[in-house]
Amino acid sequence: MPFTPVAKVEDIPVGERKRFDLGGKRITVFNIDGELLAILDTCPHKKTAPLVRGTLDGEGIKCPNHGYRFDLRTGVCNVGERWNTKVFEVKVENGEVLIGI
Repeated sequence: MPFTPVAKVEDIPVGERKRFDLGGKRITVFNIDGELLAILDTCPHKKTAPLVRGTLDGEGIKCPNHGYRFDLRTGVCNVGERWNTKVFEVKVENGEVLIGI
């Protein structure tokens, strides 16, 4: 899997998030207690809500429009399997954040 560098680790402090456009996809990286997790940034429900604007809920993000919750590790949605979303592998090398797309 090819990895794309997107930021320096210090660009995404603990508790923060940052969105990137990669390969025609919006992907948001979240820093949860020092661990970087990446998810497709569009809620699959209506395909319009940017999850970057959602509320963090532990290791999940709640859609800002309807409150659907997505697990940042697995992409699983709390209201049903048909709404699951994509997560991306993240790794850090030499202080750079890389996303596998």
